[in-house]
Amino acid sequence: MKNANRKILSQAGMLLTAFIWGGGFIVVKNSLDSFSPLWLLAARFSVAAVAAPLLFFRRVRHIDKTVLKTGAVSGLLIYLGFVFQTVGVQYTTASKNALLTSVYVVLVPFVYWLMIRKKPNPLQIVSALLCFCGIFLLMYKKDFGQLNGGDLLTLVCGAIFAVQISYLGLHSKKMDSFALTMVQIWACAAASVICALIFEPRQFPAAISSDMLLSVAYLSLLSTLLAYFIQTAAQKYTHPSVASLILSLECAIGAILSVLIFRDAFTPLMWTGGALTFGAVIMAQWKTSDPGGEFAAAKPAAREVRDDA
Repeated sequence: MKNANRKILSQAGMLLTAFIWGGGFIVVKNSLDSFSPLWLLAARFSVAAVAAPLLFFRRVRHIDKTVLKTGAVSGLLIYLGFVFQTVGVQYTTASKNALLTSVYVVLVPFVYWLMIRKKPNPLQIVSALLCFCGIFLLMYKKDFGQLNGGDLLTLVCGAIFAVQISYLGLHSKKMDSFALTMVQIWACAAASVICALIFEPRQFPAAISSDMLLSVAYLSLLSTLLAYFIQTAAQKYTHPSVASLILSLECAIGAILSVLIFRDAFTPLMWTGGALTFGAVIMAQWKTSDPGGEFAAAKPAAREVRDDA
């Protein structure tokens, strides 16, 4: 497949991931009425960890030391990010949680700069700031007020996701996407079960309802297994700064779904924010694809494994 086609397909895949994660904001918020934060994460990642090798059993042979190391580091970063996000949303609004999580879109160019020792170009910075401003307008409410403890936890979540996106973009180039996704999910599952048993030993739900099963199915099979496979595969052909911008559309999509599902009002301010957010993603395409520049130069030396093998 030509590089241009791979780029288009990859970015379309990340847009699908953003849509899935946008719905995840609503599912997580509703699920916390039945689950404690750590047990919700344990259920989410454990189901995904069991399903992954059943679906991708032929890719287990591609797991080597490099995949194990990269997947374990990326998986633990994902889990830590979700811990801060899920605990944080208990003490703040869903809209503030989504907005502050999206701070990663501003941080990724600078985190990636620290990793490869090369400054981001001005367009990357402008696009990131424009996107964050758009998300702010999209999620703004009069009761935003001052930052509270939940907001600070969510900011830490955003910073962790910035590191994860940059790390994955730098190290995943020549690895099998299915194998790497499996290791990431296994790392998340192991960490989530251990932490739930230690910190919330008596908070496992006493009864399981059909709604709880549907929520876990959505979060584990779609928001985790499918979404992280797409992200892992797509970031092979997309600059981390562009990837973060596209993935940040989860906030805009979450707001739109909230309007459709909960009949929230969609104000002119929200329309403006949505336009700025999508405009920033389009702007980022001008110079950040970089097929042979700093991104390509940063690829680690490793044997190439095709995802369609």
